[in-house]
Amino acid sequence: MSEIRRRKKYFIKPGFQSRLTAIFILIVIIVANIVGALVYGFSVERLESNLVEEAKLPVDSKQLGQALLPGVITAQLISIFVVAFICIFVTHTIAGPVYRMEKVVRNIGEGDLTHFIKLRPKDELKDLADAMNEMTMGLRNKVISFRENTSKIQEGVALARSTGKLDKLDEVLKAVEAMEESLGSFTLEKERRERKVVDDEESEGGEGSEKDQEYAKS
Repeated sequence: MSEIRRRKKYFIKPGFQSRLTAIFILIVIIVANIVGALVYGFSVERLESNLVEEAKLPVDSKQLGQALLPGVITAQLISIFVVAFICIFVTHTIAGPVYRMEKVVRNIGEGDLTHFIKLRPKDELKDLADAMNEMTMGLRNKVISFRENTSKIQEGVALARSTGKLDKLDEVLKAVEAMEESLGSFTLEKERRERKVVDDEESEGGEGSEKDQEYAKS
């Protein structure tokens, strides 16, 4: 049973692995047919000329070709099976990390920042996994900072209300500024577009003012 389970684990993402394997097999079939046709034609021609020279008798090229064709087809089928086996093994080293990354990314989307991608040394995409782990750690630090500043704000507001001391509001303002600074490190798509529009308008305005100055001088 354990051996069967191990074999099933080679198809972690069947769709992805089957598509990639099919692409590689298709490439091998095309290359094998081209090479097989060249080898087949060259071999038939060479053997035919050698037999004619040695036996001094005419040789039927069709019969000679039919004798060589099974060997060429067998070699192509063996190469296809070998490539399919290698592709299943290679795609397994890619599909495993992709499957783990998908799970972690879904957890991050749900707000769970407790999961990290753990890959084996022989797995592919390790650099990408390390970058995603750094992203998760950065988000964790941001959330921790938000929680600390939120607790400071709550404590400061509660203390200011109970004691009536307004000097505690300075601490609240500092905590709010710290939160704004942390939030400023995030960039949204809409904000990027707005900044780009402002930058474009400023650059166009600068060019226009230079042209106006040149016109005024003339």
